[in-house]
Amino acid sequence: MSSKKKGGRTKRAARYTEDHHDDEEDIPAQTFDVAQKLRSKDFPRYFIREISGTELSIEYLQRKGFTLPLFIREKTGLHITVPDSSFSISDVRALVGGKRNIDVMNCATQQNSGMTMKEWEDFFTDPNRPDVKLNVLSLEFSHTKLDAYVTSPRVVRQIDWLDNVWPRHLKEDQDEGTNELSKMKYPKVQKYCLMSVAGCYTDFHIDFGGTSVWYHIVKGQKVFWLIPPTDANLKAYEDWTLSGKQSDVFFGDIVEKCGRVIVDQGNTLLIPSGWIHAVYTPKDSLVFGGNFLHSFSIEKQLRVAEIEELTKVPNMYRFPFFTEMQWYALDKYVYALLGRSHLQVDHETKLRLFGDKYTQTEVRKQLEEHQHVTPQELYGLKAIVMFIHSLPVTRKCLPSLLSDPVSLIKDIRTIIDTHKEDDPSLAVTGRPLLYWTGLKQDKSAVLKAKNKARRDLKDEKPEIAERVACKSCENCQVKECGKCSKCTSYPRKMCERRRCENKVLHPSTTCVLCGLDGWYAETSMTLIDRPRETSNLMECSCCREVTHPTCHTDYGVEGQISEITRNSWFCPKCMKFNPPSEEELAAKLRKVEEPEFVVHGKSNQPKSELRAQLADKILAASKKPVKAPQFVYRPPPLEDNVEDVLKKWKDEGSVALINERAVMLPVFQYLTSEEVVKCARVCKAWYKISLDPSLWDSLNLTMKKFSSRLLSVTVQKQPVKLILDWACIGKHQLTWLLPRLPQTKEISMAGLDYLATVVSLSTCNTPLLQVLNLSHVSNLTDTSIYKLLSNPKDTRPGLLDKKTRLKNLKKLNVSGTDISDISIRYIIQYLPQITDLNISNCWKLTDAGLAQIGAQDATSVESLSNLDISSCRGITDSGIVHLRRCKNLTRVNATHSQVSSEALESFVANSEHKLKVYGHIVDRRNSSRKSIRK
Repeated sequence: MSSKKKGGRTKRAARYTEDHHDDEEDIPAQTFDVAQKLRSKDFPRYFIREISGTELSIEYLQRKGFTLPLFIREKTGLHITVPDSSFSISDVRALVGGKRNIDVMNCATQQNSGMTMKEWEDFFTDPNRPDVKLNVLSLEFSHTKLDAYVTSPRVVRQIDWLDNVWPRHLKEDQDEGTNELSKMKYPKVQKYCLMSVAGCYTDFHIDFGGTSVWYHIVKGQKVFWLIPPTDANLKAYEDWTLSGKQSDVFFGDIVEKCGRVIVDQGNTLLIPSGWIHAVYTPKDSLVFGGNFLHSFSIEKQLRVAEIEELTKVPNMYRFPFFTEMQWYALDKYVYALLGRSHLQVDHETKLRLFGDKYTQTEVRKQLEEHQHVTPQELYGLKAIVMFIHSLPVTRKCLPSLLSDPVSLIKDIRTIIDTHKEDDPSLAVTGRPLLYWTGLKQDKSAVLKAKNKARRDLKDEKPEIAERVACKSCENCQVKECGKCSKCTSYPRKMCERRRCENKVLHPSTTCVLCGLDGWYAETSMTLIDRPRETSNLMECSCCREVTHPTCHTDYGVEGQISEITRNSWFCPKCMKFNPPSEEELAAKLRKVEEPEFVVHGKSNQPKSELRAQLADKILAASKKPVKAPQFVYRPPPLEDNVEDVLKKWKDEGSVALINERAVMLPVFQYLTSEEVVKCARVCKAWYKISLDPSLWDSLNLTMKKFSSRLLSVTVQKQPVKLILDWACIGKHQLTWLLPRLPQTKEISMAGLDYLATVVSLSTCNTPLLQVLNLSHVSNLTDTSIYKLLSNPKDTRPGLLDKKTRLKNLKKLNVSGTDISDISIRYIIQYLPQITDLNISNCWKLTDAGLAQIGAQDATSVESLSNLDISSCRGITDSGIVHLRRCKNLTRVNATHSQVSSEALESFVANSEHKLKVYGHIVDRRNSSRKSIRK
């Protein structure tokens, strides 16, 4: 390859880049260690779908969509053109021009600076270059000599709106390699050259305009952290971007799941629209890639555009002509489905776009047969119309080639009405719907793909997925009896007593759309924690397809999840095109415990009528006479007057003070619950005294085995504080008990199991607790904390506040559990009144968790006063620094941790309170040594 110098005019470098977050100024250097994130096992190879180049086609996208990152190990079958590994930075300079101005990002400050291509070559090839991490991400080289050496993958060219939607004559008339917006006739984002020195890191970002992106590694290596664009993740991304703490917190630590993939030389990676990702460069690398808008992620592309508006991204870092592209996309769909275009162009240009009159006649004849549209495209057209409608008049950016937008919108409405009942299976044609008619189409290949798709659909027979025992229900945990026929048979079979109540999908089951298992990982990965009850896969009760809910196309309806069978639902496609009957749906979604009192009504029937029918059935089945309701009688509270007892003793002289309530009640208040029960058996007088509610404010049932009698007594006592440490109580018993204790403010469940008992706290019937002890609870993980603290899934009549019932917690103890830094984020987010937090003996916690406690916008900065991090070996002096923002933090227990006494002394010196260090404990100066030992 020639490396000859060639002069040229100096052109202005691109002012929009692949990662649009470079607009932040005065960004401090990052405080987290990227090398530690590379070694961390918290980021397995989640979400990645590895396929071959021959599998990636239009038919693949029409059938399965483009929702997961696609990893292609070899470029064979991709129909991509890129230079070989001998291509160098000097070759890039020779083909682009040595005087070409480029933007170079300093990874330490995440700021851009200008440099010529010649200066960049000298820096990159210098063997003694300074230790500064520079990154080139925005070298768009279309209409340069390098343009001929790079061609994007064929499937990208087939779906890219720049090639198939933007008026072709505007792109062909562009003859300059300029990146100035005023001189561009089309968005120049299709071909980028990325050059990075070893050690460069680009923080988490979303590609501008929600564009998808393809990367091919010519030299070197890249490491990607990938986060799916769920609503929760996008909201967290907005908050993280606006908080200004990007340099303090690694965004992958504050989301539920973050995947990591290593892309080596010769590999290709395609990232879908809206995915939040960060990139690290272990070796000097040379990468070619490009951004593209397409029809399979329209809604996500518009959602990212809204995020860019909320986060105040400057126009220079957004997708050029984004709104104009939406207008052209609407017009192209009108031409593809109705055979007419609203573009106002001359006759010569019309021939370049649509061909001669014979070609146009052929297109209209093809439209006589109804063409089915994928749901992604149909709902995407609706989203574009709503997006344009929401824009102010000055920002609708109507292209000059479209003079009648009203007629265009009416045609889109016609398309939506005509195609709203389209069959998604018939939309799998193997050919693109949008293309310029002058382009040649391989009709034989299209026909073969269409016949193959129909043949596959015809031959497919629904098979019921394999299910296995959940190992978490009560029956699965029962010990084998050793006496039944199954236990005594040979070979030995599973005991009849251990018959699982609710089987789950086999861990090896995979999604038919993305090919990943229920934990968004490949089945060959062995270092993934796969609790059976946490699988995200769902089996449709109608079509028997096993899929992730997030992989499904938006059909405009929600899937209905079964409350009887785990991992079972009616998928959105069946709810749209083959909905079950109301009886079948009701039978799958809920259990009927008393069928004799079931009322079958219509969907539009008022609930009051259904309640009246149910009441009539219950009264008809009852044999007891119906009595008219009487007035409520509530006796007044007893008043103990010691003076009356003293007067009576003086007058009579022989009063038994041991039986007087006013005398014995203060004595009973010093006794424990068990001692009060023993005293109640002495005599009738003491029994009456023992019924006083003041004696049962605290009820200690540690290590007790719960029976129906004990449950009834607990409800009668109505304790304010309930201690269930290491008790033998089931989930159903606790679910029955909690709604009947509305006045309880403090519960202790130390040593219980989350799945067997503690999960009952996630319902809407939980009392509004202020103190909760979950120390040493088994199976208490980050997911468990999220389910406990997030909004309950159930509801009840009269409940107006649908937030978590634990929102008023002031004291929380989760010591000795398996929580990590992600749980700390949930605690700070959902518990704004937390004052005392005990996270001791949590081996997964690191300094990142304390960084979230001391975050500038966290509520714990004002509320937290007591923190116990003892025996947390992952917490060091760096974590204590983050706690300085907590204004009211007066006690910190850091014994048996990696925190030094010097760090605690520094914390005390920066505190507004009078604090003192006692060993590895920080407390108020006037506190006694006795309280410190506590």
